[in-house]
Amino acid sequence: MGITVKEALKTKGLDQAKLICGENGLYREIKRVSVIECPESPEMFIEGDFFITAFYALKDDSDAQLEMVKALVEKKSSGLCVINLYLDDLSDDIKQYANETNFPIMFLHHTVPYAEIITNIMYSIIQKKDEDLIEMLIDSLLQSEKDKSEILELAKKINPYFQEKILIIYLNDFLKDIDENYRGFKEKMQLPPYWSLVKYKEGILLISSFPNQKKFNARFIENFATDVINKIKSVAKSKNIKLKSGFSNIHNLEDLPKGLNEALIAGRIANQMNYKSTVFYKDIGVYKLLLDLNAIAEDKLKKFSNEIINPIKEYDQEHNAKLLQTILCFVENDGDLNKTAKDLYTHVNTVRYRINKVKEILNMEHLNLEFFYQIIIALKIHSLHLCLAI
Repeated sequence: MGITVKEALKTKGLDQAKLICGENGLYREIKRVSVIECPESPEMFIEGDFFITAFYALKDDSDAQLEMVKALVEKKSSGLCVINLYLDDLSDDIKQYANETNFPIMFLHHTVPYAEIITNIMYSIIQKKDEDLIEMLIDSLLQSEKDKSEILELAKKINPYFQEKILIIYLNDFLKDIDENYRGFKEKMQLPPYWSLVKYKEGILLISSFPNQKKFNARFIENFATDVINKIKSVAKSKNIKLKSGFSNIHNLEDLPKGLNEALIAGRIANQMNYKSTVFYKDIGVYKLLLDLNAIAEDKLKKFSNEIINPIKEYDQEHNAKLLQTILCFVENDGDLNKTAKDLYTHVNTVRYRINKVKEILNMEHLNLEFFYQIIIALKIHSLHLCLAI
């Protein structure tokens, strides 16, 4: 387990480096980091090595520099950081070879201490191992039934300071949206010790815990949600971040798997909604019924949804239309034509025309309430299956 070169480029010290070639190799995994100044036996290299060098012994020999880079690539090293003490650039042959083999090479100013680079990368590797372990613990909680003692034991491994009550938030696809290193973001959040911020899939889980005597009501949860979302927005560097969050119900710590599952479902449903950024599990309504039905009749639900959704999709593709987007927005706005028009930046008559066009495509011109019942259920089944597929 290690970190990618892309992640390493966000660590303190190396964040000042300038990538000069091998950009397509930023996915390479760093397992250890070291300094290389003199030609060494390739047998000393291992897969995942990331090296720092000033090319002191080879500063006047570009051919030897190229041979060293070739040896690193052959041994599946992850990348090379060149300190600009003796060189300001590398030969075109080296850069061409690095680009062809997807081997990232970067330059860094000589005033950045080697020790800072090595320490911060190794610390990130250790942190990554801890994160992977916690993600495995969460998978274990979600994938198999456990008794209360097992759940509490796993919960304490995630965070020994968890209190009796929990409320969980899932931010879906969040890690794709922030510009900085996740660990830096986590540190800036400055959470209480009895809360945990955990990477999970492409998002993050914020497991907040409270003492048993805490009084919970709808207003508390709404205020809590607003405060947490505002804090995340203020800490995250990205100006264009679009937070899609799902909130669980309040649970006892021994019901951690249930809370995790609720937050994940709510977060993924929020991610499918274009015009709603926060979803509370308690408010997902018919989705709860559909989840139960999906467990026993998934194929029938898919068939029902596809018979309604697919013709609309096909029409959109053939005519470059926006019928599905419009009908989805209309449903999310509880059938409010004016609000739908506002969200879509279009005229209310255009919305009305598109809805009538959907009726025509589905041969439901003669239906009114029944049309909306069917379209709502079909869209919710469609969204549900998108969520469950993640």
